[in-house]
Amino acid sequence: MSWDISIQRFSRVYTSLQQIPNDERCVPLGSQAEVRAAISEVFHGTDWSDPTWGNYDSLGGSIEFNMGKSEPNDGFMLHVRASEQVVPLIVTLCIQNGWQALDGGSGEFLEQSNEPASGQSAWVAYRTQVLGKA
Repeated sequence: MSWDISIQRFSRVYTSLQQIPNDERCVPLGSQAEVRAAISEVFHGTDWSDPTWGNYDSLGGSIEFNMGKSEPNDGFMLHVRASEQVVPLIVTLCIQNGWQALDGGSGEFLEQSNEPASGQSAWVAYRTQVLGKA
């Protein structure tokens, strides 16, 4: 179970899903190597033993970067199992690279949100509820 975030670049910056026209196509983020380098610049120590699946571990938790194999990279997923300490790093990654982070739970763009950690908080509450019933 993870908090899932999709990273994309569009032809322009959107503030909500409702703004995205049906004919919008994502713009490549860069080569796989460039995208891994951008991630590693913000998430120091990410393990790229498998270049299609990066692993970042910290005291606050972990993130898996599901990169896929497309060249150039046309977007990737983050599977977050970490505290809200990682949220500013995700936002920084997107802002520095002109990417957008779509919260899979709320449907909001993290870098556009006044409360980018709200999705992470909702995920923690859900995880706690599910684990409490186990």
